[in-house]
Amino acid sequence: MFIRALTATVVVSLAVPALALPGTVGKGPNVTYGHNSHGVNLQSLSGNPAHGARVLADDSSFRMGRAGAFSLGYEAGKLDNFLDRADDVLDNLERENLTVAEGIALANETNELVEILGRDGYLRVNVGLQAPLTPIAFRTAVGTFSVSLEADAEVRSSILDDAVTYDAVNQELRTRSSLYLKSATLTRVSVGWADELWQQDNRSISVGARANLINGALSKQVINLKTAATNDDDDSIGDIISDQYDTNERTSTALGLDVGVAFQQDNWRGGLTLKNLNEPSLRYGTVGVGCADLAPGSQAQSNCLTADYFVQEGRIAANEKWVLASQATVDGSYEFSNGRGMAGFSYDLTDANTPTGDREQMLSLVTAYQLPNVWAPGLRAGYHANQRGSKLSSLSAGMTLFNRLTLDALVGLERVEIDGSSLPRTAAISLGWQSRF
Repeated sequence: MFIRALTATVVVSLAVPALALPGTVGKGPNVTYGHNSHGVNLQSLSGNPAHGARVLADDSSFRMGRAGAFSLGYEAGKLDNFLDRADDVLDNLERENLTVAEGIALANETNELVEILGRDGYLRVNVGLQAPLTPIAFRTAVGTFSVSLEADAEVRSSILDDAVTYDAVNQELRTRSSLYLKSATLTRVSVGWADELWQQDNRSISVGARANLINGALSKQVINLKTAATNDDDDSIGDIISDQYDTNERTSTALGLDVGVAFQQDNWRGGLTLKNLNEPSLRYGTVGVGCADLAPGSQAQSNCLTADYFVQEGRIAANEKWVLASQATVDGSYEFSNGRGMAGFSYDLTDANTPTGDREQMLSLVTAYQLPNVWAPGLRAGYHANQRGSKLSSLSAGMTLFNRLTLDALVGLERVEIDGSSLPRTAAISLGWQSRF
């Protein structure tokens, strides 16, 4: 029900130009840290598994989350006034009793709109939750173990553009142009291990591994804009999506394996992470299949036939799976003040797709310092850049209050105009509560 409501919310946002949803690139302090590891940040357990022992102080053998973490985020296409343009298309498709001259002129105008929307317009929303009391890290005689429970939801809306023509018989516009929605809800249980493999003088090598059990419900929907704008029941697009969501959803489970290695000399650290070594995959529900079995002339059949058209055109796939591609990430840092301060970087050597298909290959630079006094805030700041896909860049900042409460925000450097206001194309905010380092 939650992802259905979130999907409908994304669509409602397309019709309300004043609405802007914030976004996320991680949970808790990871909005700022990215894939960098820092002992004071318990969420570092989601990074290089070889750094797992670093979240425990030398005199500590156990640490756990408190209230968990919550994050919310968005990324938007580079098209100015995307929402207004989408509204204009729907308004044009609703018009009736058009003369030949009016119809041809309106068809030309609408063709320009849908072409631009199809090329540059999209909105992706992410919600993340770290379960209360997690992650957990504990030291044993055979290494440091960790357990984490997380949930994520991602929804991406875009436009599949197609020719808009004038129907002289019915005196209205015709088109197969459609709203294309992809969504995913993921629950992840992770169990990690890390230990020191070799140590000599002030140098050491650590290794780590992590198993991720992922349950995912993935859905795709094609909503014909003409049919949605003129349906007899006067349902909104949000209503149509909610009604048909379960039909196009598929649930599956996969197991992913991550490994990491880290080298330390004095205050310098470097590491390599190989994520999803076995490249697990989750399947989407099918679209454009079994259309003849649906009620003739119904909204569901119209959307099914439209999806089949785009499948035949090679624009989308009837059957699709999200492959969690194997990805290599390097990280390095210098720590000072007994590990309370750090400056570091992380860089993905290869790219990977998000659940809804956007390519990402991230570079992150970060610096942070946690004051020893519990009443003084810990501060951090970062720079992030996607080397593939959208190629967006952003700045992030965060603070830790009372050595427990974390608040982080990210703002993109590229901007887009929405309803006369200039807004960042991506933004993020996250709130968390973790045990003291």
